[in-house]
Amino acid sequence: MIKVFRFIPLLIIGVAILLAVKFNVLHYLNYTSLKQYHTQLVLYVDQYIWRAILLFCLAYIAVTVISFPGATMFSLLAGFLFGSIIGTLLVVISATIGATLLVIAVRLAFGESVAAKIGSKIKFMEKNLKHNVFFYLLSLRLLPIVPFWLINLAAGVLDIKLRDFILTTFIGIIPGAFVYVNIGTSLTTIFANNTNDFKLNSLVSPQILIALTLLAILSVIPVVIKSLKKGGNDA
Repeated sequence: MIKVFRFIPLLIIGVAILLAVKFNVLHYLNYTSLKQYHTQLVLYVDQYIWRAILLFCLAYIAVTVISFPGATMFSLLAGFLFGSIIGTLLVVISATIGATLLVIAVRLAFGESVAAKIGSKIKFMEKNLKHNVFFYLLSLRLLPIVPFWLINLAAGVLDIKLRDFILTTFIGIIPGAFVYVNIGTSLTTIFANNTNDFKLNSLVSPQILIALTLLAILSVIPVVIKSLKKGGNDA
């Protein structure tokens, strides 16, 4: 009976995913919908700021937990409605909470069983991660090419301290979140110009991607130095 209860959080997530698909949530998580309802959203935030913040955070947490495409649009929305600083803070906090809840759900349901099946392979990864887990996770969060949800699922299976996961997630997603939230602040001008052709890729310059990649590389340097020192001592 206890083992059955362990799957309840993951079952709830599965039901949430089915409901999101059934009600075509993705239809509303796009530029067209945001442009159509942006005036109403601004008015609502002006009148009910704290309620708007709460609803935004709950929605972002839900999208993160079910690993549903839409986090980018929510980040843009955060910048549009709340500005760069507050918007980034809301995104980072919500994404961290959502990712943590997913890790807990996966760990409760599959952590031990998957680790037992994979055996020596996962033990080898865990052995290397335990000594440098903070910098490894931080570099993965900073790298723009690693899917956010994939790291969450992997962390749920691997024996990683929840504290390290939360801290690296919070710190690691700040640069990327700020980039997208800051782009969101420019939507007011884009809406005013009545622009229908909105391409996010054109607003994320190669320089930004290079900067994020360099940050990820810098976060791995301590791991490399530690490995070199260990190799030198072993020699």
